[in-house]
Amino acid sequence: MKTRIISAIVAFAIFIPFLFAGGYYFAYLMLVLGAIGLYELARMKKIEYFNIIGIISTIALAFVLLPDHYFLSFLGRGHQQFIFYIFCIILLVFTVIRHETFNFEEAAVLVFSILYIGFGFRFLISIRDMGVETIFYLFAVIWSTDIGAYFIGKAIGKNKLAPAISPNKTVEGFLGGLLSAFIVGSLYIWIVNPNLGGANHVWILTIALSLVGQLGDLVESAYKRHFGVKDSGKLIPGHGGVLDRFDSTIFASFMMIIWLNFFR
Repeated sequence: MKTRIISAIVAFAIFIPFLFAGGYYFAYLMLVLGAIGLYELARMKKIEYFNIIGIISTIALAFVLLPDHYFLSFLGRGHQQFIFYIFCIILLVFTVIRHETFNFEEAAVLVFSILYIGFGFRFLISIRDMGVETIFYLFAVIWSTDIGAYFIGKAIGKNKLAPAISPNKTVEGFLGGLLSAFIVGSLYIWIVNPNLGGANHVWILTIALSLVGQLGDLVESAYKRHFGVKDSGKLIPGHGGVLDRFDSTIFASFMMIIWLNFFR
């Protein structure tokens, strides 16, 4: 527990200045974290990544993850989807060139991982561009969900939520996460009053983000169990890798960007 607390404080101290700075600082931090997350998934699949395959995949990730205005004009402004597709084709070509060490299944895992990670972090950048108070709301909901689920589940959890996927998660912890998120999210909205649109019904967003975030956590548990690993990586001692810390946030970012597009 001591290691988890210390490493969480250090990670928080590094992350928060980028969050406040926004713009290119936050966007390119997300690209770095996304690239580490992509490496973690490749490592779980036992794909050799520190070679031309990894370079191509990381470039493809950049064209998914970074919104249009964070590219220099000569790097493909307005043409990211087309360039991403080209790099996907190149990956498929390497299933021929390097057929003994790189196959279609591995290429498919990389392409899907690029989309999963890339859009998740891209939406975080877009939400940050809407204002620091907006993205802080998202993190407040996700972090309070995680904390509430952990402590309430540890204190009174008895009924397993998904024993085949994540034996330590309980129904009580799941409900505790929802309750914690609702309380913290409501207080944040009352005190900060972020522009989330649909003010009379924004509590629905809080519950939805908490639900989807916990689903994202379960999804990551499922693919870690499939690959036979405990943590996605070892970047943060006591917490695991990038995907271990951002699994809930990636899923929640999809839900929040949908809400903001409809109501803000």
